Amino acid sequence: MSKTRVAIVGAAGYTGAELVRLLTSHPGVEIVAATSGRAAGERLDKHCPWLCTDLILSSFDVETIEADVAFLAQENGYAAKVSPALVRRGLRVVDLSADYRLLDPVAYEKHYKLTRAPFDFPIAYGLCELAEKESILGAALVANPGCYPTATTLALAPFYRAGLVSGIPVVDAKSGVSGAGRSKAETTFLFSERDGSFAPYAVTGHRHVPEIEQTLGVAVRFTPHLIPTPRGMEVTCHVPLTASCDPMKVLRDTYHDSPFVRIVGALPETKQVVGSNRCDIFATIDEHTNYLVTTSVIDNLVKGAAGQAIQNMNIMFGFDETAGLPIHGVWP
Repeated sequence: MSKTRVAIVGAAGYTGAELVRLLTSHPGVEIVAATSGRAAGERLDKHCPWLCTDLILSSFDVETIEADVAFLAQENGYAAKVSPALVRRGLRVVDLSADYRLLDPVAYEKHYKLTRAPFDFPIAYGLCELAEKESILGAALVANPGCYPTATTLALAPFYRAGLVSGIPVVDAKSGVSGAGRSKAETTFLFSERDGSFAPYAVTGHRHVPEIEQTLGVAVRFTPHLIPTPRGMEVTCHVPLTASCDPMKVLRDTYHDSPFVRIVGALPETKQVVGSNRCDIFATIDEHTNYLVTTSVIDNLVKGAAGQAIQNMNIMFGFDETAGLPIHGVWP
């Protein structure tokens, strides 16, 4: 039986390398191209020595690349330039940037300072546990959600959809430094600068806010922080309750058929999901204020990026949703 041919565009970055790591174990795919704009012609393992691979990095040419699906692990603005030509040539696309996540082009232009190019092909927003699977199955391009929107929306959406909360949620979010990517030059993102420190950033106008709001349907008060760890993301959300409920039952009822969402019996921590495609969620009620408090953790490079992208590809091509994806974390 022939395998699905995969091209990874931007394979030497953190997310691209994570795609290689995970897809190498996928039973139904073959990586036929791994591209890099700065290291074409060199072995991938020279730049990513943690990978055991003989892949040779190549230049990307939208008109000659041969594959069934292309993962675009590049900067914002890149997918909008190349996706129309890829789709025209019959490739399907999983875009890990923000180019197609927002339905409102004005919001995209405001938050990303880019003009979104027009498109005439079917797209889907691929938050797998909450999306219409048929839309992903039929999409020419799937917009892979951001890491903060994934962790936040999975924690809050069940309660908004059930009409149990109202008003503006306060989201306190924290991410490891790998979320900034591998090519950042600013010293802010150097681990030596972050170690022993802890700081908020973009406390107003963070670019992931409109993506969260688009899915939840409400305004969000969102504050992200950088924490001194390579991987891992944690969000704690606070929102007023409007009806009595058992919050853990609400979560279990929502995600009972979701293999990568685990409802845990105590406050989760990032380390228990590192290396996995899981999102662990816990919720409780603060009776003093009648607020719902819900907490989720993900690995920002797996469920927050490469793992969810593969989960979307699995749905697009009719694979088992869990194919090639780790359910267990790495410990210690």
